[in-house]
Amino acid sequence: MADDQPVPIEQARIERCRQTDVSHAAALHRARAERAARDAGTSAVLPQPARLQEPA
Repeated sequence: MADDQPVPIEQARIERCRQTDVSHAAALHRARAERAARDAGTSAVLPQPARLQEPA
């Protein structure tokens, strides 16, 4: 294994962090859209976000 390659546990940690970031960004987007709809006095029907794929 090359020295610059992450070990498997580090790869798993990086992937979990990436999934957390994606989930957090989606939650912020959803909350902002809901707030904008509420402020505009409408009922927003937001599409459901795509589910993250489970690791194999």
